[in-house]
Amino acid sequence: MGIFQKIKTIATKRVLIIASILLSGICWYISNGLNGDYWYLLWVAPIPILLISFNATAKQTFFISFFAYLIGRLSWLGYLITVATLIPAIIFTLALPLIFAFIIVLARIMVVKTSSWYAVFAFPVFFTAFEALMIRFSHDGTAASIAYSQSNFLPLIQITSITGILGITFMVTFIPSALAMGWHFRKEKKKLLALIFTASILIVSVFLYGFNRINTIPITEKSTVGLVVLDEKMHKMGSLNFQNELEHTQNYVSEISKLAAQGAKLIVLPERAIDVNKETDSATIEILSTCARQNHINIITGYTNFKNETAHNSALAIDEQGNIIMDYNKTHLVTVLEDEFVPGNKLGLFSFRNFHSGAAICKDLDFPGYIKQYGRSKVVFLCIPAWDFVVDDWLHSRMAILRGVENGFSEVRTARLGRLTISDAYGRVNAEANSSNGKSTNLVGQIDLARIETFYTQHEDWFGLLMIITTISFILLIAIKSKNR
Repeated sequence: MGIFQKIKTIATKRVLIIASILLSGICWYISNGLNGDYWYLLWVAPIPILLISFNATAKQTFFISFFAYLIGRLSWLGYLITVATLIPAIIFTLALPLIFAFIIVLARIMVVKTSSWYAVFAFPVFFTAFEALMIRFSHDGTAASIAYSQSNFLPLIQITSITGILGITFMVTFIPSALAMGWHFRKEKKKLLALIFTASILIVSVFLYGFNRINTIPITEKSTVGLVVLDEKMHKMGSLNFQNELEHTQNYVSEISKLAAQGAKLIVLPERAIDVNKETDSATIEILSTCARQNHINIITGYTNFKNETAHNSALAIDEQGNIIMDYNKTHLVTVLEDEFVPGNKLGLFSFRNFHSGAAICKDLDFPGYIKQYGRSKVVFLCIPAWDFVVDDWLHSRMAILRGVENGFSEVRTARLGRLTISDAYGRVNAEANSSNGKSTNLVGQIDLARIETFYTQHEDWFGLLMIITTISFILLIAIKSKNR
């Protein structure tokens, strides 16, 4: 009977491990995809793995964590192959699970070595510190952050006005850590009570702040804005034929006039909406300027800038009098796909009816440190010509929207093969349309003209630095505990 009982125990344990890997992996897969659905499952995903890690070896923990997170990351594989080709996509898909596994092993060691309630902070601190470093050094900025999965949950994302998106990352890893640790210490009353008290204070504070912020939004002045994207087939990339480009610009002008007739005072076109070179420059500007004067509107358009020897991905702002008031060059270019362009080095700032405003282009919004400069310039709203990859239409639009929450400004974002969105400084989407099917799309809506000061804008990346310092402190503590034992 002893042998059979032992076999049964081993079999049960293996089934439990496999079930935990699948449960965790599926939760990661569904909640951290490209569409924002089932965001709440992200709070569940780490729990099975954390619970197993407390009673497993470091080696077992590593492999269990790796395979669970790998299942989750497969939700991005098709998208990564599209934007980064096969080999980089595979490398990236494998690299993040390896890092995740290392983080879980470190968190396990912290729990085992200290056997203290405050080890509840290990997993969220280590994971958030990793994201802080990733944001600082990655060519893709914040693109891989799990924080964006929570963009539809308005009370939680308000914390970004204080901490940036790392505050979201911390909370969605702290909550499952608290639940797992609570179960782990369920028989140790003092530790359990200390954990419950600390976790409750932190979680309640964050959510009270969020609910209070979105329920005390002041009434502000508004303006009607328009967004338009022509059928993707009409964008003939690289064929700088003088007559064709002028006709293409006229097609956009026809749509702009329709939006102006609906009351739009500012109209935003997508990234590289038109192509401009030395031959087409003056004629194209004249067409847009005439449209602006006749309709008494401001026009913001992205354009492919071949006017000089160095090519740029640019955005142009034209005021009601038909004057060029901003000519901005995209600063953060997509590797490989935009190697032909030279990055810009200045912010795109302009004035719209005495409101300080700005423009940035698509991938620029992936970099919080860069967009913080617009916040410190006190822009009221940001215009964003963009161009997405169809399947990331929701995700990339929400990445941009969180920059507005961080820095307290509204946004007008017009994307080819993506989403057209009008959002406010609290992450609320006031109007939205979808151009990911490649068809001509337009949108008219109201934008809030109010500047909201935020703690995040006024300070450096204090929260990320805090997480890195705390990580170092925890590692030193682990080393001391190991030495003493």
